[in-house]
Amino acid sequence: MKTKIFASLLLATLTCSGFSTAYLIPAVAKTPAATTANRVYAKANPAVVMIRGNKGWGSGFIISPDGYVITNAHVVKGQPAVVTLLMADGKTEIPADLVGFGKDGLDLALLKINRRGRKFPTVAPAKTAARVGDNAYAIGTPLDEAFQNTFTTGIVSALRDGGKYIQHSAPINPGNSGGPLLNDSGEVIGVNTGGFGRATGNVGLNYAIGVNLLRQFVIDARQGKSSPVATIRD
Repeated sequence: MKTKIFASLLLATLTCSGFSTAYLIPAVAKTPAATTANRVYAKANPAVVMIRGNKGWGSGFIISPDGYVITNAHVVKGQPAVVTLLMADGKTEIPADLVGFGKDGLDLALLKINRRGRKFPTVAPAKTAARVGDNAYAIGTPLDEAFQNTFTTGIVSALRDGGKYIQHSAPINPGNSGGPLLNDSGEVIGVNTGGFGRATGNVGLNYAIGVNLLRQFVIDARQGKSSPVATIRD
């Protein structure tokens, strides 16, 4: 009762003082979707890196505290055996060794950061594969180095080749290659690889390598079963 009386007196005071109540705009609460996106970005972004080479740049992400990094093979193909990573803070540069490439045309590569004893932020592969209609989030460095840490959202639009590849609508552009595609839990469901319509702007037809292929590639690469050279077609 006291609350209602106070509110009435406050309204009367504001009106009599010439302050129009039309300007009392209520605070807008964040939607559940926005809150989820905020959480995904905060969790995953520290583990996303930009990869510099002598032919431009791409994206990647750290999957283990000791510094193993995933990216696309086409990002580091033809690059020196040691590439430079720019961490998420946009300032720290760290060298990383090329460990190996995916076999049979798989557009993946594994790197290892040269920093013994240091623990790095990581993003984990999802335990379950993506489903059509799931939310999808991308982080990377599209178009220019100035756009590092760009975060975009969309949905999983389709699963291709038996689920090996994910079609999604989260906008990506050149430079996003090798960056993570994430689920609502901030886990990696795929590795962003390419998209259609890039000459005229992204049209929402984007592709990522699915987590099952990623998981097996990491196992093989860490056991020395990766290819020493890129096997993707030019």
